[in-house]
Amino acid sequence: MKCDDAAVASSGRASGTVRVWTADEGWGVIDSPDIAGGCWFHAGVVDGLQAGTVLRAGQVVDVEWTSPGPDEHPHRATLVEVRDDLQATPGA
Repeated sequence: MKCDDAAVASSGRASGTVRVWTADEGWGVIDSPDIAGGCWFHAGVVDGLQAGTVLRAGQVVDVEWTSPGPDEHPHRATLVEVRDDLQATPGA
């Protein structure tokens, strides 16, 4: 599902790339062509993070998202799964 019109699409699933991850604060932002404006996420929705999963900018993830997001972010993640099989930006 493309999210070109946030008023129409209120949730979905997509592959994306971690734009920023602030481990000390426990949040980050994911970019995806399918999620206009980026998707905010909290450490609590990252599958396996407490089991030693490491996040970094540029990492490929699958994300389930919903709208609206917090503050200036139009979307927020409800589940983030790290893609170990992909090491580059989708579509690159």
